[in-house]
Amino acid sequence: MRSVISGITYLLVGCSVILLILIVFVNFKSTVWDIIMPSDEIKQTTRAPTTESDDPDDKPPPTDDSNNGGYQVPTVNANVKPDEAVIYDGKLELPVNGATGYASINVDVLDSKWNVLDTLKPGKGFRILKEDGTWWQIFYKSEAGTDVIGWVRHNLCMINLPDVIPSIIYNNTNAYRSVFKANEETIPDITGVQLYSYSTRKDGKVYNERLQKDEYIVPVLYAMAESICKAQQNALDNGDTLVIYEGFRPYETQNRVYNEVSKLPSEQKNFGSYGIIWFIASGISNHQIGYAIDTSLAKVIEKDYAVMGKYKYLQLKYLEYAMPCAIHELSIKATLANAKDNVYAQKLQTYCTGAGLSSITSEWWHFNDETTFAGIKTENQSNGKYLITECFSAS
Repeated sequence: MRSVISGITYLLVGCSVILLILIVFVNFKSTVWDIIMPSDEIKQTTRAPTTESDDPDDKPPPTDDSNNGGYQVPTVNANVKPDEAVIYDGKLELPVNGATGYASINVDVLDSKWNVLDTLKPGKGFRILKEDGTWWQIFYKSEAGTDVIGWVRHNLCMINLPDVIPSIIYNNTNAYRSVFKANEETIPDITGVQLYSYSTRKDGKVYNERLQKDEYIVPVLYAMAESICKAQQNALDNGDTLVIYEGFRPYETQNRVYNEVSKLPSEQKNFGSYGIIWFIASGISNHQIGYAIDTSLAKVIEKDYAVMGKYKYLQLKYLEYAMPCAIHELSIKATLANAKDNVYAQKLQTYCTGAGLSSITSEWWHFNDETTFAGIKTENQSNGKYLITECFSAS
């Protein structure tokens, strides 16, 4: 009897061992198989997208129902009472909603499913409806005259600076009477000439409905606007203001100035060790790409507020400082070396470089945004071979 019990015991123990081995084997096999071949649910969440990359700039536009006919495009100012207006709390002085933007290159306009609705040509203007991440939703009329609402990548676009930093003084002399000179002497067919214009007005300004006044169009790449706004805030904190003479400059104007300066007699082209291209580049310059401004500095002598929508912003009266030489003076008089003893030029350098802008040694007034430039792929750089004449700004 005892032997029978022992046999049964050995049999049960053996079966238990075999069962345990089978359980371990099955679990191990299942784990290994899951690692090699994930389940359908896991595969769906880890699979690389087929229509977009991991680059946030390549993500599709936000889902939006603005094309369902119910969206109201802003067309006029609707300002609140001055005592009800507030200061805008954002990275610029006013929101981008309602500002005018411009395509700097051929820019696809997409719907929320990443379908191409249209392609904007370089220089084509539009009204910005809102910003969402790396995208602007925009409104414009197509060449066929139909209303278009879609999305564009704003790193490929410029924005009109007066729409979003209205406290700055804008004085685009090239749009009404150029002040370019070489060694303080007139440049034929350049000095005193209107090199381009935004309208038929003698001063080159265009009516800006958003600001309710005639103003220059001063485009720069959108990414640069924040740095310019910081520079202006630095100036305002010290009782000063920027006076911007130019942002985007058409390629035609750039080469026209270069060609005329090249024709000058040798004594007027005395640029010391710098050479002509330090003062006026041939071909495409930073102004055409959209990451440069020419700016002077002024003392604020009076402040007031104007209203745009529900926001108020500074309007200034000013007195421009005496700088080392006149702006757009093409000579060694314009160099930073010559400006080292001018307190106002040094203040301008401090305000702008403190905001992340970089200066150049040949012109005390010229500042670039190298960070913006670094974020533009070579194939996405503007050549400036277009004119800008449209302003669609509204509240």
